[in-house]
Amino acid sequence: MGLFDGLLSGMEGNARFTAQEAFAGILVGATACDGHFADDEVRGLVSTLLRMKLFQRSSEKQFDGMLDKLVGLAKRNGVPALVDRCIEAMPPELRDTAFANACNIVLADGVAEQAERDFINGLQTKLRLDATVCHTIVQVMVIKNMG
Repeated sequence: MGLFDGLLSGMEGNARFTAQEAFAGILVGATACDGHFADDEVRGLVSTLLRMKLFQRSSEKQFDGMLDKLVGLAKRNGVPALVDRCIEAMPPELRDTAFANACNIVLADGVAEQAERDFINGLQTKLRLDATVCHTIVQVMVIKNMG
């Protein structure tokens, strides 16, 4: 056992995420799943979240702090660890919505790299979503982001 084992867990924020953090964390994962945060994807992420009822009561300071926390966790622990933690806290009624918005972010540039495809496929599995519904969501997002 190392000197720091168990001592820094409170500093790293291991408490269960709120529904807002879980939802936003999935989208942060979608933004960074290819190994970098592209400007158009980050703009899409922020725009998407700010339009949602889920985030209407958040102040700018709260919203920025939440995103900083989630991006920091993604950078420190990796996207898979962030997403796994988000899925634990994701309310069932938001799962399809999170998946659709993640697809939209991944496809914002009109291209889905292999890492992005793997992320979306893994997300569908981890969220335990119906394959037919997810296929339809992907089709719609491909069409939406063609132009």
